[in-house]
Amino acid sequence: MRFFSLPKRLTKNELAPKKKLAGKISYFILFISLFSSCTRKVQLEQDEYRLNSFEFKGNKQISTEELDLLIPPAQKPNRRILYFPVTPYVGFYNLGKTFYSDEKIGGRLDKWEEKLKELPSSANYDAKIEKKRKKYLTKINVYQDRLETKENWWMKNVGEPPAKITESAIKRTNDKINKYFYSKGFFDNKVKYQIDSVNTNRRVKVTYLIEEKNAYRIDTIQYVIEDKKIDSLLQSTFNDRFLKRFENVDFNKIELEKSRIEILLKDNGYYNFIAKNYINIEIDTTDYLKRGYKVNIAVQINNPFQKDQHDQFTLESVHFISADASTGSSVNIDTTESILNNIRFTFIGKKFPAKVLDKKILIRPNQLFKASLVNETNRQLYGLDQFAFANVRFTQLPENQLRAEIIAPTNPKYTTAYNFDVNNINNILGGGASVSLRARNLLHVLETTELGLRANLEGQPGLDSTTQRSRELGANLAINFPKVIFINRFSNLLSLKSPRTQLAVSFNNSKQRLFERQVFRLTGNYSWQRSKYETILISPFDINLINTPFKDPSFEAVLKTEQNLRVLYDPQFVSSINGTYIFNNQIQGKNIKARYIRFFVESGGTALNFFPNKNKINFIDQLFPLDTVKRAYFRFIKMNIDFRKYIPINKRDSWAYRLNLGVAHPYGQNQAMPFEKNFFIGGPNSIRAWRPRSLGPGSALGTTVGNRFSQQPGDILLETSIEYRKYMFRFIGNWNAGFFIDAGNVWKWYQIDTKYNQANFDWTRFYREIAVGTGAGLRLDLDYFIARFDWGIKVFDPAKPIGERYVLDNLKLGRSNDYYPVFHFAIGYPF
Repeated sequence: MRFFSLPKRLTKNELAPKKKLAGKISYFILFISLFSSCTRKVQLEQDEYRLNSFEFKGNKQISTEELDLLIPPAQKPNRRILYFPVTPYVGFYNLGKTFYSDEKIGGRLDKWEEKLKELPSSANYDAKIEKKRKKYLTKINVYQDRLETKENWWMKNVGEPPAKITESAIKRTNDKINKYFYSKGFFDNKVKYQIDSVNTNRRVKVTYLIEEKNAYRIDTIQYVIEDKKIDSLLQSTFNDRFLKRFENVDFNKIELEKSRIEILLKDNGYYNFIAKNYINIEIDTTDYLKRGYKVNIAVQINNPFQKDQHDQFTLESVHFISADASTGSSVNIDTTESILNNIRFTFIGKKFPAKVLDKKILIRPNQLFKASLVNETNRQLYGLDQFAFANVRFTQLPENQLRAEIIAPTNPKYTTAYNFDVNNINNILGGGASVSLRARNLLHVLETTELGLRANLEGQPGLDSTTQRSRELGANLAINFPKVIFINRFSNLLSLKSPRTQLAVSFNNSKQRLFERQVFRLTGNYSWQRSKYETILISPFDINLINTPFKDPSFEAVLKTEQNLRVLYDPQFVSSINGTYIFNNQIQGKNIKARYIRFFVESGGTALNFFPNKNKINFIDQLFPLDTVKRAYFRFIKMNIDFRKYIPINKRDSWAYRLNLGVAHPYGQNQAMPFEKNFFIGGPNSIRAWRPRSLGPGSALGTTVGNRFSQQPGDILLETSIEYRKYMFRFIGNWNAGFFIDAGNVWKWYQIDTKYNQANFDWTRFYREIAVGTGAGLRLDLDYFIARFDWGIKVFDPAKPIGERYVLDNLKLGRSNDYYPVFHFAIGYPF
């Protein structure tokens, strides 16, 4: 009988899966080790606890989200991922501790301090030296902060220190909550805290127990003003007051009312008026119980000491001073002075046209001091992009006079900018790069000139089952004027509306396996701000010369059979006049209720009316072959309205809606739209369950080349989307989730013989041809840009026969059919 046996030698094929299993186990152990390090015991002092969670109880009129803002970041529990009972950021913080070194950080601090000492004295200004000085001081401050906090970059930006809390800190926060309720009119409120143990590791849960009780409301408001002129001024703005009868007492609104009064008076000559020095607001709670918790408010505006009234100031003189920072401490600097409309202009170094600057300066001698005109002058001058900043400095003179000096250091004459981006189209990773050179005031009319070069690579479908990259090269030259040129009368009316005129010329060459396309474009654009949120853009001419010098023979064969497609690749002359109105009250970086509306209208072929022969242009005949010249001219009308709405759910989460409608009507000999002027649908910023420009038209399959060519143009566009945006966690940047439903399609205006009653728009069936897709995505918000990863799934496919268009049950993760999730990578939100 054998009680043991030698282990059997495994063959190579038998050993492979065991090695694979061992590898998976090692990764699992590493994963567990990382997360276990996040929850290991933290060194605590005698009066410290690990904070597990906190909550509010009893608040009814003040929301929990509002109270949550009162809790200091240091008194919030450590972040978790998807509510797992682990805190990975603490693990990253502990990891950062392992390579923290006082010696290394101290050495770097010494290095930058030595560099700072080596710089010349700042007695004589030199732009380059001051730029270095600023850089060195920033570095010194960074390393000093790291030594003081004992935290390196990784610990501060990637990790998170363990959430430790003391009872004294909880008490301070408890008092802070109590004061907040008091400031909202809950004078009798009571706030207590309760500390409950969660486990034996000194983890605790803090509960703030709130008794709001009755809110005090405003019964009467009395303004007691010693200065009769100020009294009369405030009476004229009665409807603008922040304090109103029957509303809850709110200390925030009391401060807003003080600020309103100060702004109003400073806009009416009261240069020295400071709210905290002269405004006193008292709340009388006498007999509040009899009045049902109503109180009286008295707003008292006092006069200056030993004066019967406040002083109003007028401007004695206005002096504009522009200094060229690039001249540094040079001795021989050209200085030019002039006087125009009682404003003195001094240019040190660079000289600018005083006539243009004069229209941007709103403050004038002998004018009453107005803070709003001062602020608008700063904004207008800064918007010229010629000055680093604009600041008005005042000197007080006898007899209530002010001397105003507008200080405006210039921007560099030449600047360069670089931009890089990546994309994923047809599952091919691509990207682009651009470089631009900006020159300021070359023509001495405060204009900017921009020369740009760009190159792009992106995925495009081939003639077979493969894909390849397409190459695109382009160049553009644009001149931007800070006014509406050629129309002087109109220009004067818009001088304070941030007017712009742009004249631009560009050339673009796009090459792929199917064809090579060249576009020469000449444009002129006017733009101005109608209001704070409204922008108007008008293009009096937009001229495009388009040629396709190369077509693949197999692609040429398809064009011969598809006449509607062929017209898009024949030589073209496209001209148009267009206008755009935009309303946008979004605030960058803030989750607020907002709307975006863009209305666009365009008339194509208008330039033909200015030539003797209304149907052709002679020099175009010479550029393009005669047999295609009748296809070279396009006439059309196009309209598009894009409406978006953003509704916040809380501080970080929101709903976003979009409705995009468009109609283009081609007429004339062509009965077709230029390729670039068509509507397309599908892609990362459209219906995300379809590839870019691959959906439609209508219920037709679309024109294909080798089953891969999928640019599907349309004359009519209907598109809508709804998206839920949810904040998840922060790691490097803010990670957000998006859940969306997209719907829409494009249709042709006319019947197409090969797609009869499929591609054209028909009121009796269009609603059955609306494609629907859904999906989800991840967004990494790095503040300066957003990287977006979306996966779209087809729900309703109009290209299928009626009765088979619901395709969600055909979903497969593999690529064996057309219904696997479509992945999109893009920069920025889809809308």
